[in-house]
Amino acid sequence: MSCRGAIDYGVKALKQPSLDEFLGSNAELVNRLVEKYVPRVYTADLVASTCGPSAYEYPVEVLTKSISQPFWDLMDRGGKRWRPALFLIAYEALGGDPREVLDIAAIPEIVHNGTLIVDDVEDRSETRRGRECIHRIYGEDIAINAGNTMYFAPLQAVMKSSLTDDKKLAILEIHAQEMIRLSFGQAMDIAWHRGLEKDVAEGEYLQMCLLKTASLSRMAVRMAATLAGAEEEKSEALAEFAEAIGVAFQIQDDVLNLAGREEKYGKEIGGDITEGKRTLMVIYALSHLEPKARTRLLSILDSHTRDQAKIKEALAILKQSGAVEHAKHVAEKMVRDAWSKLDGLLPNSEAKRKLGMLADFLVQRDF
Repeated sequence: MSCRGAIDYGVKALKQPSLDEFLGSNAELVNRLVEKYVPRVYTADLVASTCGPSAYEYPVEVLTKSISQPFWDLMDRGGKRWRPALFLIAYEALGGDPREVLDIAAIPEIVHNGTLIVDDVEDRSETRRGRECIHRIYGEDIAINAGNTMYFAPLQAVMKSSLTDDKKLAILEIHAQEMIRLSFGQAMDIAWHRGLEKDVAEGEYLQMCLLKTASLSRMAVRMAATLAGAEEEKSEALAEFAEAIGVAFQIQDDVLNLAGREEKYGKEIGGDITEGKRTLMVIYALSHLEPKARTRLLSILDSHTRDQAKIKEALAILKQSGAVEHAKHVAEKMVRDAWSKLDGLLPNSEAKRKLGMLADFLVQRDF
């Protein structure tokens, strides 16, 4: 990594601006791909291509306002589009030409933004990417339906492709498996911040992240490996690496929720305190704090307060416990260990360098 605990990627490292340029150009490409399956404005022909010819008449303006508009409201706020980038880089690292599979890259990005819309409703969040959450602008009913639509809309990229039936079936199976895992992980996260289980172990938290946050990065590389016809050993190592960077991404997101800057982070700092989330840092702090501080932290978390003084108090308790440093160490070690398994299986290439630097970016990012 570019900071402490650097990974030796076995090849000359890319400079950060090179990665930024790659992600920036990739974001523009992904937007164009996404528009093929979630158009900004629906027409009768576009709806028919998705839902079949109308028996009566499609109210296209309504569909634009209730599906496209809220979705693109969120998409246009930014985001690095790193999951489709991971898909394309992994496919190239396995010897494929990314141009052959471009449309499939849209799948994890469309699904991801759908999950954000629904997740914000479930968490009663206020801001996302620097603006009000979608449900606060359009209403919870529209937000939930639009978000759920994005779980399935991108599968048109598979169904309308020229892939063989075997490959189509394999991609659809991967999608189904990872969406089930994502939902199980979300169930764990919701249950914990609602207080259905008070004592959460570190291993349980990491398993939740493997299911919830890592599902889409794992989906991306599993699809890439399937399309590239990769050997099982490479496929499994890539999946483990994707899991590691997915979990590390979640841990870093938790860290930024405590120690980030709101103008860069795009969400309210301390929102995890209000939600009562049992993050890795909270779990660590609760097992290392003195009884009085532990009781006070639990009291604030379980109150779901929006009182800024109490939120700042909780943040101070967490930071003083050493939880932030512990979380960063866990994330870095997880990625380093996964890379060590993958490193020898991939030949040195531009794509391999990008894989390594993408992992570095996700663990070290400050927004």
